[in-house]
Amino acid sequence: MTIPKALAQELQLPVSFDINGEIVSLRDYLLAKTRGENSCLSFSSLSSSQKAKITAERIRREPEVKLGVRGAGVIDKQRAIAEVEALSPLGKTLIEAEEHIITHLIDAVQHGRLQEIVKEIHE
Repeated sequence: MTIPKALAQELQLPVSFDINGEIVSLRDYLLAKTRGENSCLSFSSLSSSQKAKITAERIRREPEVKLGVRGAGVIDKQRAIAEVEALSPLGKTLIEAEEHIITHLIDAVQHGRLQEIVKEIHE
């Protein structure tokens, strides 16, 4: 089964760290959870610095980033990464947005939604 391109890309993006401090993709995170392994940290348990690293890496892996931000204009990829790494107010907002996306995807898969992802990670 072929999953939509956006979901396939999400599977490759980082969502957390493992217990050894290595970045973990959504695919690896979900595989570990379905196997009952506790080798991955939840995004909500990460420090601000770790959340910033995951968010910056997710932004880096996007082919193009342009965000319209009230009061700041259009933000490109480099500025978005810089704001996240600096933990500026805008950076913190971007981190919160990524946290929402990550937790929504994980929750959807764990509650039986997005079955195309579940099938994909087990192939």
